[in-house]
Amino acid sequence: MSSWTQRMNRDLTFTISGNLTTFSNKVLALGGDRIAASEERPNQTEAGYPIGYFYGYVVEGIYQSYADKLKSPPVVGYSYGPGDLKYKDVDGNGVIDSKDRTMIGNPTPDFSYGITFNTAYKGFELNIDMNGVYGNEVYRFWGSSELPFTTFNYPAFKMNRWTGEGTSNWDPALGANRAINRLPSTYGIEDGSYFRFRNIQLAYSFGAGRLGNAVKSLRIFANVQNLKTFKNNSGYTPEFGGTATSFGIDNGNGLVPMVITGGINVNF
Repeated sequence: MSSWTQRMNRDLTFTISGNLTTFSNKVLALGGDRIAASEERPNQTEAGYPIGYFYGYVVEGIYQSYADKLKSPPVVGYSYGPGDLKYKDVDGNGVIDSKDRTMIGNPTPDFSYGITFNTAYKGFELNIDMNGVYGNEVYRFWGSSELPFTTFNYPAFKMNRWTGEGTSNWDPALGANRAINRLPSTYGIEDGSYFRFRNIQLAYSFGAGRLGNAVKSLRIFANVQNLKTFKNNSGYTPEFGGTATSFGIDNGNGLVPMVITGGINVNF
């Protein structure tokens, strides 16, 4: 952590401080088998890789026609056709199966940081606290596909879904029976980096003697938490809970609320 203070004159002072933390991890050994990914949980932990990395298929596009399906490597164990996600034959053996799954993202950021800016001018004080992370991915579980026997609103980006040849090469067709599209893949991977104005406070202090003998000091303030978050993922927030080996998954979590407060501190 580093800090810099500059006094411009008797009344005006600036202070800027910041911190930076880098992250890098690799599992060297496990006391048993790997903690395998599944359709419901794309995190996997095994020796030689980061903890809880995202494991799945690489999307190359969408099958545009039956001719496109016939000229592509067949998918083992799933029915599919035009409008479904097309996965990459990673191992090059001419078929798409579980051996084509690979590392598709890392929920651990490269680094996190925090910045604090404080300034004081006569009786006024302004404090701004900012933080963020960079270099991680999140897995968007919601909106990846439609589960059978469920009814819910679709996300807005489904307006760009495949509805016929050439209409989309990324968002697949709608349909609860398209199980192939529910497999963990790069279709659900999004950038998890963000920058947030975490806290902003503006205050004014009345010095001793300005309010009479009965009041020694008076301070009024207004405070805003979580004013704005700049992010790249499509969910409400880039931060999610989880466990030590399963994290970074966006299940449609609610947004981080903005909180506005004010107050008065009086000393008699």
